[in-house]
Amino acid sequence: MKMNKTIAKQLALFATVTASVLAAAPSLAATFALSKGSFDLRNFSTDPLEVVTLAEANTLTISTGGEVIAEANAESIFNLDSLDPLKQASNKSSSTAQGDGSNYRGVAESFAGLIGYNFFVDAGETFSFDFNGFLDLITLIDNPPAESASASGTVALELYHSNDLSTPIDFFALSGNLETLGDNDFLESAHSEYVFADNDFTTLFGGTEEFGLADVQGYYERTFETATYLTLVEAKRNKVTVKAPESSNLLGLIFFGLLSIGYRLKTTKFTDNSKFLNN
Repeated sequence: MKMNKTIAKQLALFATVTASVLAAAPSLAATFALSKGSFDLRNFSTDPLEVVTLAEANTLTISTGGEVIAEANAESIFNLDSLDPLKQASNKSSSTAQGDGSNYRGVAESFAGLIGYNFFVDAGETFSFDFNGFLDLITLIDNPPAESASASGTVALELYHSNDLSTPIDFFALSGNLETLGDNDFLESAHSEYVFADNDFTTLFGGTEEFGLADVQGYYERTFETATYLTLVEAKRNKVTVKAPESSNLLGLIFFGLLSIGYRLKTTKFTDNSKFLNN
């Protein structure tokens, strides 16, 4: 019986992804989880008056009977160099965790975001830009049901009228989740009328090895009847968890575990009125 071409493609891709993971982490033995994303915006039809970039990373590792490693990284830039015609903005974040043995928990979470305040669009003019990005999720475990691994990620793009930051007028959203061995696995996207996006999804759900890979590219284009100022928000969050059965001693240690936080904030202006950041 011939193998379905889609399944064959998924298995071949998964073998390639797994090989690269093992090469990058030779000590990997029992559990592994990865969530990473990137998003780029370019070719803005007009410039924002002010910009904000944010990046944050958090990790938590606790172990009484095994080894566990968690890593998180994030970075964000908004380039308004007058000599650069592309006027690019981009950010990326990644979270990984791996464990071996028994009685451990590893958690990594990363966040990257950017805001462009007050793009001015005159009456009858069109505001536009191009974008592309990806979201990759991978989970691996050796010993079910004693071990578990999860990976989740979200990418959100929202456009607001600058005088009303409570409700976006347009949006693009990409989200995914893997739970090994749970059944809450998905990879999906949504967008509003004036966002034009092409998505390429590759998934393998179920079993002890799972992945969800998404590549997106597209553009935004909308003509405004009256003069307006617009605020653009883009952000992503990536989180992973690996764990083996936790004894009562380990559960007690959670309250005293070491929390390592890396935080970077570069801003020219910050406002508490942003619904996205408040959430």
